[in-house]
Amino acid sequence: MFIGVDDIKNTYLPMGFSNFKIEGRGLGSVMILEFLLYYMTKPPYQIHVREHIYLDNMLDLF
Repeated sequence: MFIGVDDIKNTYLPMGFSNFKIEGRGLGSVMILEFLLYYMTKPPYQIHVREHIYLDNMLDLF
């Protein structure tokens, strides 16, 4: 089940939830990176952060 940012803000935070787990076990590095970008980066900056991370030669994403 996918829970979007709006779901978190409008449904789960008012219910008292304050901790959320981003799925990670068994997924590839790129999928985890995309989840982190979605939840932890403001939409206007996601493409810029993604470009910097993917173009960083020090990371072994693939």
